[in-house]
Amino acid sequence: MVRNIVIVGGGGSGWMTASYMSTFLEDVNITLIESSDIPVIGVGESTLLPMVEFMEKLGLDEKDWMPECNAAYKSSICFQGFSAKNDPPYWFPFTPMGMIKGRPVSRYWLNRHHNNDPEYKDRFSIYDYYSLVPEICRQKRTVKGLPGNGYAYHLDAGLLGEYLKKLSISRGVKHVVDTIKEVVLAENGTIKSLSLEKGAGIEGDLFIDCSGFASILMTKTLNEPFESYSDYLFNDRAVAMRFPYEDKESEMVSYTMCTAQSSGWIWQVPLYNRMGSGYVYSSAHLSEQQAEDEIRDYFGRDRVNDLDVRHLKIRVGKQRRSWVKNCVAVGLSGGFVEPLESTGLFIVQGEVDLITQILKGRNDYTICDAEVYNQSVTRLMEIIRDFLVCHYALTQREDTPYWRDVKYATKISDSLAEKLQLARTNFPDAEYITRFDNPGLAGFSFSDGWQYVLAGMNYLPFDYPQLRGGRVGPFEQIIEENMGVAKQYQQQLAQQRKEISKMPSHYQYLRENLYGGEA
Repeated sequence: MVRNIVIVGGGGSGWMTASYMSTFLEDVNITLIESSDIPVIGVGESTLLPMVEFMEKLGLDEKDWMPECNAAYKSSICFQGFSAKNDPPYWFPFTPMGMIKGRPVSRYWLNRHHNNDPEYKDRFSIYDYYSLVPEICRQKRTVKGLPGNGYAYHLDAGLLGEYLKKLSISRGVKHVVDTIKEVVLAENGTIKSLSLEKGAGIEGDLFIDCSGFASILMTKTLNEPFESYSDYLFNDRAVAMRFPYEDKESEMVSYTMCTAQSSGWIWQVPLYNRMGSGYVYSSAHLSEQQAEDEIRDYFGRDRVNDLDVRHLKIRVGKQRRSWVKNCVAVGLSGGFVEPLESTGLFIVQGEVDLITQILKGRNDYTICDAEVYNQSVTRLMEIIRDFLVCHYALTQREDTPYWRDVKYATKISDSLAEKLQLARTNFPDAEYITRFDNPGLAGFSFSDGWQYVLAGMNYLPFDYPQLRGGRVGPFEQIIEENMGVAKQYQQQLAQQRKEISKMPSHYQYLRENLYGGEA
């Protein structure tokens, strides 16, 4: 039975775990231990849609927690320069793909694209064909001003951890600030207790390792092998910086900007009080100093030359198993797939939810539960890995050694090859989820999100004569018969698009609705 749960490590992952478990588990004692000597990395300033549900499940109101975390709404991710250096940007909006007569809107666009409709010959026209979000972003508005649109958050991960710390303690979590001197194992190899430098030892029935890349329990104590993804994803370093706005009204947009560089990409995350940025790159192609110079040049030496930066090492891959004996690794201690699609806190959320579901109502687990958890986390990580590979390996760029290596030397998994083969016959959408992915446990299913990236990377379905003759995919009879309905759909979007300019700016909406008019 699990009566005492011990969480090792604070930060975003530790306190997300503590707050969630203390909310949904009964008759258990939860202790979180963290060392004051170990700095919090603070990754995860850009989140995904499920973060909204996570905070709601904790019973938190946006008007209470968002100002405490300098949070802002996020409606999309914008990618620049990944396919070709001078291509227009492509978008990953959080609004679900619309349907016309039971078929995704994208199939109607593809029909017109393949039929050489001048209005839709450019592949980047797909983003405005199905969504208002790109135009909302271009005009620096917010989707919160338009009901029915999905969104996530930009937030200060360090402040989020502090906020959830207070919440967790108020809900009964014991907080210990000390340094682990020794991890004591039982005869059967399970973790028995933690010996501390200052306080009394801590015993537990289940230990959650949230110690980040240090992986104190899973790697250093239980010696679980690490499976690297370095053959798939080359970026293993980051240089991060924070800087103030020069003009909030124009700079505070509602999307994360990802801009390809010589040996990786630069992120821009606009929070309410500042901008967060960094350069994720490959150390095989760029030195720390070169990366630092490149990001300072990108933003302008006059603006950021005197700012401090942090150099981070990224361990891309996962532990072979995430649940070993009575220890579960959550967050960076269990694995990490680089931050291009804002997956850091998303993975933590999925892991914490699954552990909690296993324990909820019985405070116990079996070897079967551990194996189901391990398979689920492995599947999730591999799906995300393959999805991220598409942002790189499908590139047309060859202008630097990095992009040539990405284009020709990236390892492609069998599962990704199968998906890409299918994507040449039809856009991936909801009907393919159950074929490839478990929609309950794995995010980034082979669906709408893949369409956005594949179109941006110029990996569209082929115009096969067999598809036309067999009336398959974009040439289905129902598509052909309802092109008039699709046209009406576009006219409605066009009319709504005209109203966007009347919406408040992203900054104005946040200031008036969350920050009490505070600039």
